[in-house]
Amino acid sequence: MSQAATAGASNSTVHAQSNEQKPLKQRPQHLCIRPLTIYDLVQVEKLEESAFDDAERADREKLKYRLTVCPELCSGLFIREFEDISSEALEQQKHKAEIELKGKKLNKEKKLGNHKEEDDDDSDEESEDEDFILPPPRSTVKKETLIGHVIGTKIYDNRITERSMAIPKLTKDDLPDPSVPGNSKVGHVEGSRIIGIHSVVIDQHYRGLKLGSLLLKDYLQKMNQQCVADKVVLIAKQKLVPFYKSVEFVDDGISDCKYAGVEWHDLHCVLTHQEDDEDM
Repeated sequence: MSQAATAGASNSTVHAQSNEQKPLKQRPQHLCIRPLTIYDLVQVEKLEESAFDDAERADREKLKYRLTVCPELCSGLFIREFEDISSEALEQQKHKAEIELKGKKLNKEKKLGNHKEEDDDDSDEESEDEDFILPPPRSTVKKETLIGHVIGTKIYDNRITERSMAIPKLTKDDLPDPSVPGNSKVGHVEGSRIIGIHSVVIDQHYRGLKLGSLLLKDYLQKMNQQCVADKVVLIAKQKLVPFYKSVEFVDDGISDCKYAGVEWHDLHCVLTHQEDDEDM
């Protein structure tokens, strides 16, 4: 399916209310936005299936292709769950660190030998550093649940087209087959300076919390800072145009793309690549 088409459908998922569960009144804790990888494919596919009908849904093959060729252009919103370390385990880690520190001190004293007293004054600062014990980690991530994503590729055309949403004919090495006419203009085009967003999805249980805006603004900011493109484009249904305009997209009117027999609007956002005021 055309993920650009789902860009329109996807943000209907941002605003629509679920009939199965009342929307949350506040954002969940431990939200994390990070680039997606091929290892997130199962969760990405599940989220797509829950958000779109068959006509507008990206199949597993297209999702796998996009997460493989350009994962850096795909972003996920996760809820992280942490596995707390018990007090007993913390004490054991602290005790182990203290034993290791004592062992280091004994080894140093043996190496210094008779020169230890002469070096004491010069090594006070170093000794203080060595006496410092880092606190053991109190928790670790045990699970990440995907509740939203943005899927993008670089595209050949200035706007979303059927070929920008397709998968090129690939060789056995999973590279675009140069023997196929026009194949280099299909799907992800690495040398392009235009990103086509094919999907913006928020899980139905987390709508109404402005997470769609959060995720999309973060995506645009990162693409801008990394200077990977000059423009981001997508197509959306009429009812979603105001949402995209609220996050700095410009409505270019009705699109020539008629994917799934639906009328779409072309939208774009120019990346300015403004430098930060402060130098590090």
